Amino acid sequence: AAVPAPDLPPPPRAGLSPELAARRATVEARAATIDGESFFEMLGVAEDAPPERVQGAYFTLAKQWHPDRTPPELQDVKPLVARVFARISEAYQTLSDPRRRAEYLQGSKESAPPPEDEEKIARVVDAALEFQKAEILLKKNDLLGAEIRARRALNEDPEQPEYMTLLAWIQAQRRGEPPALAEGATSAYYDDLIQTLDAVLQKESRYERALFYRGMLLKRSGRIDKAIRDFRLAAEINPKNLDAIREVRVQEMRSRTSNDPTPAGGILGKLFKR
Repeated sequence: AAVPAPDLPPPPRAGLSPELAARRATVEARAATIDGESFFEMLGVAEDAPPERVQGAYFTLAKQWHPDRTPPELQDVKPLVARVFARISEAYQTLSDPRRRAEYLQGSKESAPPPEDEEKIARVVDAALEFQKAEILLKKNDLLGAEIRARRALNEDPEQPEYMTLLAWIQAQRRGEPPALAEGATSAYYDDLIQTLDAVLQKESRYERALFYRGMLLKRSGRIDKAIRDFRLAAEINPKNLDAIREVRVQEMRSRTSNDPTPAGGILGKLFKR
């Protein structure tokens, strides 16, 4: 009798690179096991983790598992990615709220968390797709279309800081520049949008994109010192954020120039006077 072949892992799908094949395996394995984990295990934090640790863990995982970051070659497993994303989002929303966290600790974690209903998973996926379309339209300078898409994403998944941040920035672009400010004056032109970004950063204090956008709105509003603090932190979080680095350097140069006691701006002034 023929000896049966040993069980072997299925070969990677034709055309997939080893990296994509490994990513597919990770997605499938994570989707298969996540429903059996506690909310703390989903986020990889201890039960006594402080709120900032919970937030940091969630934000890191959200970047990895956001459905709109699924490579085109892996679109067939995107529903699994969305499922994982929905579960870690639920864990974050529960553990970041003191009342819900206390209730969960009192007994909910004794049984496995119930699977997310299909309707909620569908909303998460739809929101991610709308967000992706909004970013594309923003790059094309279709501000109206971008705002419509970003608003849809936020309505479908209102807990996502990425969606709230993008919508605030698009609305600022549609609003345009504030009226010209006198030297040293400030403007309330963007205050409502700045408050939206304040709310995002209260939950995600090191969210680079929200910091940079808030810095830009503060700068346009004449609040340069606060803007520089945001630009500095954004550049510290991501040293490759060239826009934030440029804003810091420009303001530093202006500050040095304004404080230079040499008439007409220093050496150049002296040369022109000669």
